[in-house]
Amino acid sequence: MKSEEAQATVHYVSEECPQIRVQDRGTFFLLETEGTIRIPLAEVEEYLGKPLTMSRFLVCMSSYYGRAHVEDDAFVVTADMSQLEPAKT
Repeated sequence: MKSEEAQATVHYVSEECPQIRVQDRGTFFLLETEGTIRIPLAEVEEYLGKPLTMSRFLVCMSSYYGRAHVEDDAFVVTADMSQLEPAKT
């Protein structure tokens, strides 16, 4: 969805993450890379100009493929399957 939060995310990624390719697909943005996409909310807030909660971010970024998880301060999508790797003892 092309919300102001999505626009701020695209601006952040375009300026700070050159390894991430951004495509405008009309009604949504497509972000692609080899490996991991990590979006720190504090950085996006600077581009947005107002506070951004994780719950609001997740509503705006509702579609993705890969393994997604939320950290304390960031949203992460990766191709890694770390939850399927055997635990180290």
